[in-house]
Amino acid sequence: MEERMPAGYYNGTPYYSRDEGVYMRRHFGAIESDEELLAYAEKVTYGWSDSGWKQPFTHFYLSDYCYARPYEYLTRKEFERLKELQKIAIEEYKAAEKAREWKLVETVFWADNSEEEIWEDKDGNRKTVMTVAPHGDACY
Repeated sequence: MEERMPAGYYNGTPYYSRDEGVYMRRHFGAIESDEELLAYAEKVTYGWSDSGWKQPFTHFYLSDYCYARPYEYLTRKEFERLKELQKIAIEEYKAAEKAREWKLVETVFWADNSEEEIWEDKDGNRKTVMTVAPHGDACY
């Protein structure tokens, strides 16, 4: 009989697959529903926070780096489902933005060489988008 090598250890206890290790680290089994998956992923990312910046779910980068959150706390199947849910949410977001019929009102050129565009939707709401970040002139 051949002895299996553990994939890793958690508190001195061996685990033999990535899924088993994930279950041991988070202290519960598989996540069954999409609502549970979204709530748990939001919890382990501290409200979709990355490097101290909170973002909406549609703008949060889902990295598959081994120590990235939420990947570290989800099985591969759960992580792939989370990515699918994000794609659906992004499509819904884009459709909602398109329905607002944004029109470019003005482009502002600032002294620090940055540029901002001012957009207005069909209801009169305005937003400002920075298209060129502040930067210095090239010195020769």
